[in-house]
Amino acid sequence: STVARPGMNALLEDVFGLNVRGLRTLKDLYIRPKAVFESARLIDWANTHTPTIRLTFSLITVYMLLSFFWAAEDGALYQGLYLQLEALAETNLDLPPVDVMIAGWFAGYSVIYPFAYMIMHFLFGSFLFVWGKNISWTTRLRMYFGLLSMGMSVALVTTLFLPLITVNELLVFTFGVLGLQFILYSVTYVRAMSGTFSFGALVWRTPFVASSILIMDFVIGMVTQVISGIWIGASYAASG
Repeated sequence: STVARPGMNALLEDVFGLNVRGLRTLKDLYIRPKAVFESARLIDWANTHTPTIRLTFSLITVYMLLSFFWAAEDGALYQGLYLQLEALAETNLDLPPVDVMIAGWFAGYSVIYPFAYMIMHFLFGSFLFVWGKNISWTTRLRMYFGLLSMGMSVALVTTLFLPLITVNELLVFTFGVLGLQFILYSVTYVRAMSGTFSFGALVWRTPFVASSILIMDFVIGMVTQVISGIWIGASYAASG
């Protein structure tokens, strides 16, 4: 019998955790999200789509691998954070040197954020009942992470533009990305849930879902910063 040999699809899976089916799932979330949400109700995803929890984590992994875009020393994010920490150090002489703090922050963020994102969204998504009647816990999470995949894909693409903006443009850029994610969450939810809820139900559920995800993203970011701060303090104390 012929033994199948690994090809490009397997290589993508090895490197990024993404394969052709994963990319097709992401494409379908953009083009026909209702089909993905329907397959989420089936045990095997109809042998068509990649589990959205895995897809979301794969996108985060790629995002972290592209840190040279958003964590470069001459980039807007690095420079903006440096200015904030520099101002903070001037009023608190007990803090570690700015270079130590910023290096620790990026190191802590890269390690902590993916796991904080997945765990906290997993917990929150478990208690978000906006998917219709008689929907199991597993199916709720599958649909929820389907939406998260959309937002993470936006973060992944827009981070490529970070080297092109200045520190003064960073705030506007950030709000622009958040606005794009809000629209994408809303549009995807409406398209996926059409036929499940009435128009009136979608009117209030849609902004609630989109806003809830963005608020959770903010909370996760704050938690990551706090843990990174503790990491920096502990590392500096241990070295000194």
